[in-house]
Amino acid sequence: MDRHLNIFDFFNNHDYEFYEDNLSRGFALCLKYDTVLLDNVLRNILDAKIYSELFNTDYPDYKINIDLQRKPAELENFSKIIAVACSASEIDVSKLKDIEPRTTSNPETDLCLEINDTCIIFEFKRTGEDCSAQLKCQAELVQKNSPTETEIVYVDFNWKKIVKLMLNVLSLQRQINSENQFTVDFVRFIEKRHADWFPNRLLQNISYPKTDDEPNNYYLNDRLNQLKTQVAQLIGAEVKEYSGKYYRLVLSVNWGWANEVHIDTYRGESENYISILIYPGDTKGQGWHLFKQNRKAIEWPSEINGFELENVPYIKFSHFNSGLFWYCPSKEEYEKTHYRDFFAKTCGRYQKHQWPDLEKTLNEIAPNWIDNCEYNQKIIDSNRTYFDLSFGVLLTLYIPYKKAQELDNNELDSKLAKELSEIIFVMKKLIDEQ
Repeated sequence: MDRHLNIFDFFNNHDYEFYEDNLSRGFALCLKYDTVLLDNVLRNILDAKIYSELFNTDYPDYKINIDLQRKPAELENFSKIIAVACSASEIDVSKLKDIEPRTTSNPETDLCLEINDTCIIFEFKRTGEDCSAQLKCQAELVQKNSPTETEIVYVDFNWKKIVKLMLNVLSLQRQINSENQFTVDFVRFIEKRHADWFPNRLLQNISYPKTDDEPNNYYLNDRLNQLKTQVAQLIGAEVKEYSGKYYRLVLSVNWGWANEVHIDTYRGESENYISILIYPGDTKGQGWHLFKQNRKAIEWPSEINGFELENVPYIKFSHFNSGLFWYCPSKEEYEKTHYRDFFAKTCGRYQKHQWPDLEKTLNEIAPNWIDNCEYNQKIIDSNRTYFDLSFGVLLTLYIPYKKAQELDNNELDSKLAKELSEIIFVMKKLIDEQ
């Protein structure tokens, strides 16, 4: 046993030549040092009668032996053989009787458990490759060295089942503050390569991450992407992909005054949130739809559906279709800038010789605006010869994360997705009907 399992550096081995060995070693380490996991695994792969026979005794005269790379010829005299297929895909074990065993020159089990008169052998594959023929060969070789009445029971224990079981075990251990570090590390090891083995989690099952490096960030981002897809269907939007640290989705809309709706997370000082963000009027073209004729600056409500709505007006300076910086006017300044007439005569492209005219115009409304943005650094002191000006408003609605967890009640038909959709429609209506 020790010759295989007393090392940890294989966790950092990225050579696929040894990767399947690393998976079996890692799983064996967890079984050896996490008795809660071992018990759960045995309960899942053993018939209830066999489990009862093995463990309904206070003082057994046998031990559980866990080993790697055993030759089937070394395994003998068992009355029960359990052959376990551990692939990335589910295997129909009922069809194994019709499969020809695949012989190899030097067959070895990936993992073997010996418990009294029961032998459990595992065959691991990191892909969806069907390992049935290889597993059947090993099981029949063990059977040859056992009494003639010994039967083989085949079990599918694919990686999705393994991962789900390990996560359930860790959840229990966390609740009593006794996480097993072997199991924690192994789960983290495989989730970096095989996120598709992990179940889709509801927000109810995802604690809000305290730092950007926590694994829950991946789960939270994945669940948000699923919710965005549901919301897109409900509001008739498309989803657009963005790459970065996390794969994320944005809702693509065609509302004239905005072309994207963002659903994101926000970590506050005392509370965490799921947020909806929309940027009406972010470009001059959108501004023509936002600022209606003969209308004053829009008065925004402080709440929608009981959730806080924050509005941040901004004057955006751009270059080559990329934002440079914002100046955010005060409430009083906003009423003088964000309406049709001022927008029409002020927004647009400014060549270098026109910059003093804009400075004078904005100085009349906000005397200290230059001191409260990056105008000098990114315009005056730059080599730029022009910039584009637009008037927008960042609308952010905050749903407390605990409330979002309550609403996220169904993987494919979430109340949270419906609530998000309803709020987005209300936000749209605020502008369309103002």
